[in-house]
Amino acid sequence: MTQKSYEKTDKGCLYLIPTPIGNLDDITLRGINTLKMVDIVYAEDTRQTINLLKYYDINKKVESCHKYTEMKHKNKIVEILLSGKNIGYVTDRGTPLISDPGNIIVEEVIKNNLNVIALPGASALLPAINMSGISNERFLFYGFLDSKKSIARKELIDLKEIKQTLIFYEAPHRIEETLNLMLDVLGDRNIALVREISKLHEEIIRNKISEIIKVASTIKGEIVIVVEGYKEENKDDNNYEEIINNLIDKGYSKRDAIKETAERYNVSKNKLYNMYKEV
Repeated sequence: MTQKSYEKTDKGCLYLIPTPIGNLDDITLRGINTLKMVDIVYAEDTRQTINLLKYYDINKKVESCHKYTEMKHKNKIVEILLSGKNIGYVTDRGTPLISDPGNIIVEEVIKNNLNVIALPGASALLPAINMSGISNERFLFYGFLDSKKSIARKELIDLKEIKQTLIFYEAPHRIEETLNLMLDVLGDRNIALVREISKLHEEIIRNKISEIIKVASTIKGEIVIVVEGYKEENKDDNNYEEIINNLIDKGYSKRDAIKETAERYNVSKNKLYNMYKEV
């Protein structure tokens, strides 16, 4: 399917409209005009969206559609678009689909040969990396790590040797655990913890992971973590002998301690066996 976004058609368009991540003035003029133009707005949280519409004196019908109800609403949204009406979709903050709902709806709309038009606008990741002091020439946006610690560890292992800057979102109640996991898997890298972007209490903490962990329990608000990429000189900087001995002290057998270390740090078991024999 080739989409001609602005050709006249008797079908409606789905507009993905970014909304402010904090400061309500951080919405584009086009975003405001599109909210005024569409026939109906679907929103992740209707309360948030109604407040935004009131702020800009926009009177529009608002329907709920969050990540748990996308499957339920996708066919109805397609029906509305086929009838010639335009729909705006917004999430609580920032750009829809970017660590936010909307993917299921977009997929269904495209499947039905209908237009999806994504407006440029607010997103936390770009201000965060620009304020971080860490290279923004090339970066990988990962979003949220899995909520299950064992899976999050495997995700970080997969990312460990990526040379580009890494960007993560995180919730305040998980920040301490996540930073400890990063320190364990990635090593003590330079990071920037950027919180409450565009709000009154916006703050950027730049330091080594080990230093920021010390204040992690006091950090509140919406958080972006910017992590420097892998550097060749940091290869194999883990003291595997010490890690294995610590596990043995906790009651692991030598065999199980080596197996656990190999899985945790994505290192060959044979390499660890050979290294351990030499000490």
